[in-house]
Amino acid sequence: MGEDMKNRFQMILVLPVLMLVMQTVMADDNPPRLATAHHSQVIEKHNAIEADALRISLNNKLSGFVEGKVCDACEEIQVKITPATKAFANRVEVPLERAKSRLGRYATVIYEVESKNVTEIRW
Repeated sequence: MGEDMKNRFQMILVLPVLMLVMQTVMADDNPPRLATAHHSQVIEKHNAIEADALRISLNNKLSGFVEGKVCDACEEIQVKITPATKAFANRVEVPLERAKSRLGRYATVIYEVESKNVTEIRW
């Protein structure tokens, strides 16, 4: 019984202190930030074009381009297909030549923002 009383006494002392601390933190106009200034920028390495009707040009050497928009309000861009570009049908990698069959059909094109090189074409 002595241990039970000790635990109750500790709770009676801890709860008011905890409530006081929580009220102070919640009332603070400048709460602590988890990210510092050098962590506040997000660097985008890749972006995607989700095309309902893909506009693609691909030659026999597996080079070409895709034209499309990243968003409805965005300007149209052209991104480059290279032999390093991967193609996926239902999450399974397929030969890049099969991407030609997506002309005018749905596909997602993932590209590197800086180089504008297409890394993946998915459908």
